[in-house]
Amino acid sequence: MNCPGCSAPLTAGDLHCSYCGSRVDVDLQGWARAGSDGYRPDLCCPEGHGPLETIRIAAAADLPLDRCPVCLGMFVERGALEQLLSQAVGPVWEIDTPLLNRLAENPRSRPGSLRYRRCPACCEMMNRSLFGRRSGVIVDRCCSHGTWLDAGELRQLLEWTRAGGGLRHQERETEAREAEERQRRRDAAERAALAASGASGADGPWRTGLEDDLLAVLGRLLWGERR
Repeated sequence: MNCPGCSAPLTAGDLHCSYCGSRVDVDLQGWARAGSDGYRPDLCCPEGHGPLETIRIAAAADLPLDRCPVCLGMFVERGALEQLLSQAVGPVWEIDTPLLNRLAENPRSRPGSLRYRRCPACCEMMNRSLFGRRSGVIVDRCCSHGTWLDAGELRQLLEWTRAGGGLRHQERETEAREAEERQRRRDAAERAALAASGASGADGPWRTGLEDDLLAVLGRLLWGERR
């Protein structure tokens, strides 16, 4: 493998060329081949740069993207970002943990100061949230219309997905759901045990240690009064 900038030899998994410093793109199946479908006067850049331009990429031609020609931010329709990542990257069968770590340490764009943006479609304030786990990309989402990505963030999400970040996120989500289910079952078992304890009475098999202590104290008090 050679650097696309200076043709120097590269080691597998390198993110930057040690000779010219260029960042090495992950193979993204024709991402660079994109065509324009014209401007969208109904969608405006949240940074105030005017209408967005609709582009299509060869790897996901059925999913148009709306891009600001000035700041290069992109707006993806609601529910289409995950589909876009899957189509543009292709099948991913394993998690490349070393590459994921390097991508997290060397993001294409770093979050600036915290500020909220307006949706390009409805002009309502969007919500900010981290996409996936350790993707390093904080996206702006409008629940009704879509997701806004700053320049470089879509490429970072594509690299993250190609390295198995989506698979890692699914694993963590499954583990979290399983942990919640185990906790729910434990809570249900404890409630059932408490209910059985109350129904059995103070002398029943479910009597708690606190009840034993209270009975012992009362016994000592009664014994002292009798003496």
